[in-house]
Amino acid sequence: MIVDAKTKNPQRGTPARAISPPVETSEQPAAMPRLVGRLGPALASLGAGLLLWQLLAMVAPNPPTLLPGPGVVAARLWDLAVRGILWHHAGVTLTEAGLGFLLAAVLGLALGYPVAKSRLLEALLAPYVAGTQAVPIVAIAPLMVLWFGLDLLPKVLTCAVIVFFPILVNTIIGLRSVDRALIEAAHSMGAGPWQTLRYVEAPLALRSILGGLKLGITLSMTGAVVGEFIAANAGLGYLLTYGRSIYDTPLVFAALVSLAALASLGYGLITLAERRIIDWE
Repeated sequence: MIVDAKTKNPQRGTPARAISPPVETSEQPAAMPRLVGRLGPALASLGAGLLLWQLLAMVAPNPPTLLPGPGVVAARLWDLAVRGILWHHAGVTLTEAGLGFLLAAVLGLALGYPVAKSRLLEALLAPYVAGTQAVPIVAIAPLMVLWFGLDLLPKVLTCAVIVFFPILVNTIIGLRSVDRALIEAAHSMGAGPWQTLRYVEAPLALRSILGGLKLGITLSMTGAVVGEFIAANAGLGYLLTYGRSIYDTPLVFAALVSLAALASLGYGLITLAERRIIDWE
């Protein structure tokens, strides 16, 4: 009897089962070692910075007033967190910075494409865009308060003004850096402007665009704090002003550490997205 080797087992006459080869796992690096490899240098740098901070606090005169050590600041942060004060003020600042960043990102990305394609439009908008960056943000923030009141809107607009420029510039640079031959090749294959942007220009300009977003998300914290310096009754900028007014240096440092942590978190999230989208890691 002739047995089909693809469907039958010649010894038992039963359908043969495909046996999958063993999966090689030795060449696939585990997620934990990769995470440690990425975070190791950053954690080592952070530890060295804390050690240097502690040494400076030990040799500084009157440390609690001039330069409190990391332990003192950590204790104050813990106290503020337990009492809920830290979360309230950090949430206010994060809301202002987040909304300002989103507004600037939408405007910067939407305006970046036509400006990158039109030298005339760039010439028309350049004086206004550059002018908003030439004027110090501390001079713009009081006008925002006069025009829009003391609520959330002036802080959001202050953030958007300071964040808009780097996102716009990086978007223009990224789009203009795309090889013209690739664009012409896409057009020759029948791709329209939208398809060319989606499949050619945007992917190739994405690293530059994400660089502008990383810069913008850190500057958004600055914009929020400047707005809170002018007029606010909540936020980490308000906490800084209050701590300075009562000469509570640990409170000032606690607010500064919280601002740095929020900015680093935003920067890290965009960096993680960059690695997932572009680097495929």
